[in-house]
Formats: sequence, C-alpha cells, structure tokens
Amino acid sequence: MNTSNMLETFARLCDEGMNAKNTVKVFKMIGIDGYDEKAIESFVLWSDCLPVSDDMPYTPEQRNLHILWESIDRVPLGINVAFAIPFRQIIAKHLFKKCGDGFIANEGCRFNYGHNIEVGKNVAWNHCCYFDSKGSIKFEDYSMITEYTKIFTHSHSESDHIVRSYAPVVIGEHAKVYTNCTVLPGVTIGKGAIVATGSVVTKSVDDFTLVAGIPAKPVRQRKTDGNEFFNHYTLKNNMFQV
Repeated sequence: MNTSNMLETFARLCDEGMNAKNTVKVFKMIGIDGYDEKAIESFVLWSDCLPVSDDMPYTPEQRNLHILWESIDRVPLGINVAFAIPFRQIIAKHLFKKCGDGFIANEGCRFNYGHNIEVGKNVAWNHCCYFDSKGSIKFEDYSMITEYTKIFTHSHSESDHIVRSYAPVVIGEHAKVYTNCTVLPGVTIGKGAIVATGSVVTKSVDDFTLVAGIPAKPVRQRKTDGNEFFNHYTLKNNMFQV
C-alpha cells in the first residue's frame, strides 16, 4: 500500500469513527503489531490522570486519536513527512475543537487535551512544541510556533499544589513565536506580533509588536514593509498548505 492509499484508508477509518477496532487497523498499517482491541481500550493517557479530566474527559474516540497522534512519532513511517504531516492533519480535523486547512505539525509536538485546541488556516507547529491545553488554546490563521516552545494554560497555588487555576491562551493571526519560548496562562499574542527566541511571555502582546526577554517586554514594532499578509508559509512551494 503506497502513501496515498494509506492516507485515504486512514481518513476513511476516521470518518467511520476511531473505535478500538479501527485503531488496531491503523496500528498495523503504520507498523505496530501485537495490540488487540482490549489492549487499546486499556490504555491510560497522562491526561486521564489529571484532576481536570473529570470536567473535560476524552471520549473513547478522542483517546484513540490522541494515541495515534503520539504513536506516529514512534515508528519509522513517521520520518516520512509525506505521510506524517497529512496523518496529523487528519487527526486534528477529528480531534481538535476546530482545525482549518493547511495545518502543519512537525514531529514531537505534544498536548494534553486535543479537544481544547482550536487551529485556524495554515497554522504551523515546528519540532517538539508542548501545549498544555487544559484552559484552552486558540491558534489563529497563519500563526507559527517554532521549535521547543511551550504554552501553558494552568498554574498551581504556592501554598497548595493541588489548587490549580486555568486561563486561555490565544496566538493571533500571523503571529510568530520563536524557538524555546514559554507562554504563560491568560496571554494573548496579538495579530502580527513576534516573540523573540527564548522569551518568557507573562503578559499579553500588542498587535505587530516584537517582544523579547525574561519576562518578555516590547522592543519595537514589527517591520512590515507595508505587508499585511507576511507570506507565512512554512515549507518550500507551500507544501501541505493552502
């Protein structure tokens, strides 16, 4: 079975509903053997063990989609971006709260609650990002998140670790968050804003503003050269995007 046929089969199985039976079929297709339906149903995810899971539990179908998202990074087929990127696109369309066309997620991207994530058109996540989506995260059209960036939507009380608070994060249209940044709960990164490498963002960022540092502070306005679109495509020839 070639790449196109495998992706067509995977999309069909997702449309049917990713139950344990279909998850076993996908496992075998991507090169994972030794699991039956009972084994799939016995999986316990990290998100299943978190206190907030009582308020936003995964359905069995959502859990299986999450399992497949993480599994593709653990098999040789995941190295083939011609398969892995469309594979993640298909999962996102069925798992996320919303997913627009042209979404790119590179290997190693992790999240805890996919159904609390909204993704717009032509959004890109680069290698090994982590998204704590307990409080919800929204990525607007053409926003870009680069390598090793972390976004958090919850924090803990200093006096009682079990006490948690949650606040959503929004990454605005055409915003860019560069390598190894940390975005904290309740932050909105404005339209066209840039977060410089290594920054820790504790407060919201105005539109078209470049911020940098720990904590991140405004440096200057983004250099737009009169552009409003910014040509935010990730790969050559707009591969995988629309």
